[in-house]
Amino acid sequence: MAHERFPALFTADERPSALFALDGRLVAVNAGALALVRRTESDLRDRRYGRFLEPASRSRTFEAFRRAASGDSVNVRLRVLRDDGKTMPLEATLAPAVVDGTTVGIYARGRSAAARALARKLEELTSLFERHGEPILAIDARGKCFAANAAFERIIGYGESEIVGLPYGVLVEPSVLDRARANFTRTLSGDTVSGMIRLRHRDGRRIDVLGSAIPIVVDGNVVGVYATGRDETEERSLRAAVDEQTERIRELYLVASSSARNTDAQIAAALELGRKRLRCDAAFLTRIEDGRVTKVHCTDDAGADVVAHAFIGTPIVVDGRHFGTVYFVNVDDRDEPFTEADRDFVRLIGALAASAIDRGEQRRRLDALAFFDALTGLPNRVLLDDRIAQAISSGNRHRTSFALHFYDLDGFKAINDRHGHLSGDDVLRAVARRFERAARAEDTVARMGGDEFVIVQPAVRSRADASALATRLRAAAAEPFVVDGVEHRLTASAGIAFFPDDGRDAATLIANADAALYRAKASGRDAAYFAADETEGDATSLR
Repeated sequence: MAHERFPALFTADERPSALFALDGRLVAVNAGALALVRRTESDLRDRRYGRFLEPASRSRTFEAFRRAASGDSVNVRLRVLRDDGKTMPLEATLAPAVVDGTTVGIYARGRSAAARALARKLEELTSLFERHGEPILAIDARGKCFAANAAFERIIGYGESEIVGLPYGVLVEPSVLDRARANFTRTLSGDTVSGMIRLRHRDGRRIDVLGSAIPIVVDGNVVGVYATGRDETEERSLRAAVDEQTERIRELYLVASSSARNTDAQIAAALELGRKRLRCDAAFLTRIEDGRVTKVHCTDDAGADVVAHAFIGTPIVVDGRHFGTVYFVNVDDRDEPFTEADRDFVRLIGALAASAIDRGEQRRRLDALAFFDALTGLPNRVLLDDRIAQAISSGNRHRTSFALHFYDLDGFKAINDRHGHLSGDDVLRAVARRFERAARAEDTVARMGGDEFVIVQPAVRSRADASALATRLRAAAAEPFVVDGVEHRLTASAGIAFFPDDGRDAATLIANADAALYRAKASGRDAAYFAADETEGDATSLR
C-alpha cells in the first residue's frame, strides 16, 4: 500500500491521517491522528473507525465510508472521541486506497476546526493584502521586497515579479533615501512610522505617497515591514479635476440661470464657455431637418469651415426628437485626450442647449397663438395694434407719415354659401399668401377677421405710394382661385387712411379707413378710396 511504499509521505504529514481496511478496521495511523485522539497506535490498531466517533456522527460517516469504498472521494464533517471522553470537531476527506486497479482500503485525512479557521484567516489576510485599494509593499528585515499588491504595482509602474527581490531603496527617490532608511530602521525596532515618502515611477516620474511603515511581527519578532499609503500625487490630481469640474458646472449654472439672455444668447454663451473650459478651437450646434445637417450656432465665423482633428460632442434631444448635436473641436491633435469629466460637461451643455431650444419653441408656439391668425398665419388684431403703435411712435419721432389699408373681399360670401366654409378657408389662405407677396418686406399684412385684411404701409411719402400698393393688392385678389377643381373669382375693395392727417391713434385710423372702405363698397365695389376724400368732398376711387 501507499503508506508502505511512501512511509515518509504518510507519517510526516502534519494533518491527522489514517488507513482503514474495507471492513472499517484501522490499519495504520500517523502522529497527527494520534495527537488528535490522544491515544497510542497499539490502542487503536484493528479497531473499527466507528469506535472513534461521537454517536451522532456515525451515520453520515458510514455513508461517506461506503461511497469512498465504491470509488468516490468524499468530504465529511464529524466529531472524534478523545480518550478523556471529550469530542473534537474535524473535517475529513475519505478517499479509496487503490492497488492494481482494485480498492483495498480507505484513506482518511482530517483537518481540525482550528486548522481550518487558521487557513481561512490566512486566506482573508492574503485577500486583504492583494485587493486593498491602497498600495502595500512587504519588505523583509534585510530590506528586500518580497511582496507587492496590485495597487502598488499600479502607482510604481513595475509588476510584482519585477519588484520581488529588489532592495526597497531602488524604488525611493534618491533625495529622500536617507530619511526612508531611518524610518525603516525605526520600524524594525517595533515602531510604526507615518509620513510622506517620495517614490520614483518606472518612467521616472516622482510620486508622493502619504502612509505608514508597519512592523511585521512573527512569534514576537519583527521580521519585516509593511509599507502602505495613498498616492498623494494622484489625489492632488483628482482633487484638481474635481475642483475644475465644480467650477465648470458653477459657470454653466450661471449661464443657465441668466434671465437677461434670450435663447440664442444663452446657447452662444454655453458654447463659448465649453470651448474655453475644454480648451478647444471652436464649438458648433447643428440641426437635423429634412435629412440635412446645418450649423445653427457657431462660436466664431471662422469656425464654420474648420476641419476637426479632435472633437467631442453629444446629441441634443428636444421634445422627444433628435434635434441635432453639440460639437467642440480642435484643428490640431490634442496633447491630452478628452476625459470622462469632459464628456459629462459636454452632456450638461447639450442638456442646457436642449432646454433653451425647447423654451424658444414653446415661446414661438405661444406667440403664434397670441399674435397670429390661426387660419392664415398672418398677424392678428393684437399684433396689428402693436405694429400700428410702433408706426405711430416712429412717425411722431421722425415726423413721417404711414398709410393704413383696410380691405374687404367682394363676393367672398357666395363662395362660403355655395361651396362651404372649407373652400372659403382655402381661398382666404390663398389671399393671405398673395397679399404677402404683393406687399413689401417692411409692410405688415394682418387679418382682422372674416374676409377683412389690414395692411400697415410705413414711411409713405405720397398718395402715389399708397395707390401703387393698393393696385398690386387688388390685382392679386382679382386673379382666379382654383379650389378642388372649381375656379373662383373675387375682387377687393379698400379704404386708405394716413397718419397723422386721418388720425393720430390706431382707433381713429382704423375707423376712418373702414369708412373709406364702406364708401368703396357702396360705389360699386372693386375700388379703393382715401379717407380724406370723404371730408374734402372730392371722392377718388382707384379702379
